[in-house]
Amino acid sequence: MAIRQAGVQGSSAVFAALLGLAAVVRVGVVLNRSLDADESQHLHAAWLVGQGQVPFRDFWEHHLPLFYYLLAPLTRWFAESPAVYLVGRGVMTVGAGLALLLTYRLARRLSREAAAVAVVLLAVLPEFVQNSTEVRPDVPALVAWLVTLVALVTWRERGAAGWLWVAGLALGLALAFTLKAIYAALGAALAVCFAGLGREAGGLGRTVTWLARFAAGASVPLVGILAWLWLSGGSPALTGFVQQVIVQNLRFVDFMKAWPVSTDGAGFLLLALLGIALAARRPGARVLRDAVHGTLLLPLVVISVALLLPSTPAVYQHAWLPVLPIAALYAGLALATLLDRARASRGGGRMALAVLALVGGLVVPGGQSVYDALRDHTSNQFRVMRLMLMHACPGEAVLDGTALYVFRPSAYRYGVLMTGVREWIARGMIPEEQIEDDLREARARVAYPDRRLRGLIGPVEAFLKRHYVSTPDGLLIAGVTIPVSGRPGDGRTSIDLLVSGPYRFTADPGIEVAVDRVGLRRGWVELGPGRHEVTWSGPQGAIGLVATTCPERRALAGASNRLTVP
Repeated sequence: MAIRQAGVQGSSAVFAALLGLAAVVRVGVVLNRSLDADESQHLHAAWLVGQGQVPFRDFWEHHLPLFYYLLAPLTRWFAESPAVYLVGRGVMTVGAGLALLLTYRLARRLSREAAAVAVVLLAVLPEFVQNSTEVRPDVPALVAWLVTLVALVTWRERGAAGWLWVAGLALGLALAFTLKAIYAALGAALAVCFAGLGREAGGLGRTVTWLARFAAGASVPLVGILAWLWLSGGSPALTGFVQQVIVQNLRFVDFMKAWPVSTDGAGFLLLALLGIALAARRPGARVLRDAVHGTLLLPLVVISVALLLPSTPAVYQHAWLPVLPIAALYAGLALATLLDRARASRGGGRMALAVLALVGGLVVPGGQSVYDALRDHTSNQFRVMRLMLMHACPGEAVLDGTALYVFRPSAYRYGVLMTGVREWIARGMIPEEQIEDDLREARARVAYPDRRLRGLIGPVEAFLKRHYVSTPDGLLIAGVTIPVSGRPGDGRTSIDLLVSGPYRFTADPGIEVAVDRVGLRRGWVELGPGRHEVTWSGPQGAIGLVATTCPERRALAGASNRLTVP
């Protein structure tokens, strides 16, 4: 007895140590994982909501809005700072912790050992660590989905109708966070239908009653969102919701396909398949009658098939989040079984198999997560964000395909240049001239030429060349650079400035410059938007006019004696 108790205590210590390591890794990922453009898009939409704007009426968005209303306070409390990303990721980490707890609650019904192993495997799995750290609605949707599963399992165990209402309500919340939860909803509805196999009485009528209760609970959050949109934005908000969330998502053109795990998670996936095989050793009908397996396996199959279909759009790795806790449960069952058999066996074969499974399912994925946590990918992105906020005062638009601006208006209506928007532009469904018109109206002082923005090689590229100059810090700033050849008679041109206000005027030594026939001194010059005549004389070199930063404009305000005004 003492030996068995010591073994239990040792296992608990190992479990606690592994969870502690997973927590440390999570901190590293929060700080160092590259900021995904989706995170910026969600935070920017939350900031817009916090500014009093109504989704779909006042700005374009193709996601359901519940996440933005919940995030809006963060964008007010941590305004003007990259800290909003870190705090948002901290909130997502709390959600990930709840997901692990709910996974334990589900797996505990199999065994305590399987539950502990399942939680550890999931906690260090790179795909779970990365995607449940990013600020995206899929994380709270995952928590709501796991509550749905726990409620459905409890309902099947106890037969209390109240748990079916709870399951429906939680599923409705998942749908209110992301439309991708529709695949999970189909699987859950199928599990409710198959629950009749485990009842002596019921039939079709009782199954319909169960589905009606389940659907009624799910409808509450969705009806609440639509009612809120109507109260805050009227019919234009509802019309925009239908067009942007329903119609455009049905016509989505991004057919990216990602697997649930990458190569470092292959061992985890094999363990999950082994665990399913162990659970399915009984005849299929008996497996479906089981309260746990019948509730989990049907949604697992439905979601996986839906995401693997060629016609399903935008299958990125975060789309697989609802599958990972279920897979972890079965991976935990398999690894716990292998470890038990290895301990009970006197031969080395089972022990070698258990060690191999431990390495492939835990050590390799965990090592990749540790590696990811140690690589700094955010410092440069935070630097760019600070520079953009410095160049654009509050209320002034920023041109950035990744939406790192967060606390500034977007220079065009689509927020970020996500794959869907880029494809619509490439196919002519969105004329690039429309984007150019947006940019001309927004008059952004600063642009970030990331690969998304550089991918627009038509009117937008020409617009950027006319109205912006490159700077050593990697940004584009409103202004012009005029090459001076030094040849006689080549001393006049016309420029078209995008923004008004002070410009930093520079010219190489010996070059004398006049704008609109007014000679300029090196330093600051006040210029309005539109066309200006520039004349010069002197040797070969260059002339520069670059819009000033927000702090510089504030410092120059009222100091008119320091400005040249043509």
